Amino acid sequence: MFGGNSNLEDRPRIAVTMGDPAGVGPEIIIKTFEDPLIYDFSCPIIVGDAKSLSNTALRLKSDLSICKVSSPKEASFSPGSIDVLNLKNIPDNITMGQPSSLGGKASVEFIRMAVDLALGHHVDAITTAPVNKESIHLAGFNWPGQTEMLGEFTGAKDVALMLAGDVLRVVIATTHVPLHAVKKLVTREQVTTIIQLTHHWLLENITDSPNIAVTGLNPHCGDGGIFGKEELTVIIPALNNLRKEG
Repeated sequence: MFGGNSNLEDRPRIAVTMGDPAGVGPEIIIKTFEDPLIYDFSCPIIVGDAKSLSNTALRLKSDLSICKVSSPKEASFSPGSIDVLNLKNIPDNITMGQPSSLGGKASVEFIRMAVDLALGHHVDAITTAPVNKESIHLAGFNWPGQTEMLGEFTGAKDVALMLAGDVLRVVIATTHVPLHAVKKLVTREQVTTIIQLTHHWLLENITDSPNIAVTGLNPHCGDGGIFGKEELTVIIPALNNLRKEG
């Protein structure tokens, strides 16, 4: 964590996407930036629509200034203001609280721009405000979630969703799929890939001696096959192969 007295150049630049313009994203951003503490440890820049944020600030009776910029270099990162890389892609006729292809298209464009900024080393990280999967599908995209979207935009062969806390990190073997489809997706190959991804990430970012616990799929890990055989036929064989590989 960076302290309040850290130099501007020492704080990470973070591209924050606005999320679905008809959803809670703009409101979350306004309420977050009303706390000047955010600038104590980061240099955030919003990738979104300035007019939408201005309207939200007005509705919330916020005194924040919305500052349009054309690149992160132009941002001032000053408390009391929000620097917005303004894509100007929200039509006036969008209806708040309603899924739409317009909202889906805009939210994807925000994420695409944020990824481009990160890949171009203009920002150090990205954070995404909530999107609406129905809106994204209405816009003609078929990603089940942002994990797969980010994987495609970055050209990553394998991706996984990690939920991270202070001491515990959980990586999901399957993401947004119907419950009845999970069984078919839990294969030896998938379990192996997820564990390898997790192990590599931990080595690169956390520790040179990672400890990884793998959960079962069925109640009581199947209890010897009584409640399901995936542990016996899929998960344990995958673990044994990984142990052999070291």
